[in-house]
Amino acid sequence: MDTGPQALAAYVRRHAPAAGYRLDEWGEPARLARDSQMDTGTLTRLLKGERIPRPALLWPLSTALQRPYLEMLVESGTIPPEAVAHMPESPVASQPITADALANQWGVTTAAGREYIRETLDRVRLLAQQNPGEPEEGGSTAHG
Repeated sequence: MDTGPQALAAYVRRHAPAAGYRLDEWGEPARLARDSQMDTGTLTRLLKGERIPRPALLWPLSTALQRPYLEMLVESGTIPPEAVAHMPESPVASQPITADALANQWGVTTAAGREYIRETLDRVRLLAQQNPGEPEEGGSTAHG
């Protein structure tokens, strides 16, 4: 198994399309860089297999790729599989979905469509904060 910068580059290229990033299209590497909270130059060097970014940037990268963080670290050779094998099991808390991730999953590519999704998610989250634990109108509760 390849390890180091070239393995991480291969991992990112392999998983980017499923997360909605077409890295061979103009502007797409810059969008992945923005979504990964890194500058474009850092992502460019990563994709060329020249270097691994600092560890603080790997979590946002795995989030943008919609891949498990530890999977990315192991499959890219950044950490050995043994490091994960000895970790205690812990419950998985799901990450809140981002508007960009939802748009990518639905194949929405227009700026207007992506903005509509972003605004709608913001409204839903605001409603949830204003009415915590309140069932939807017409919905049922678990009390049967």
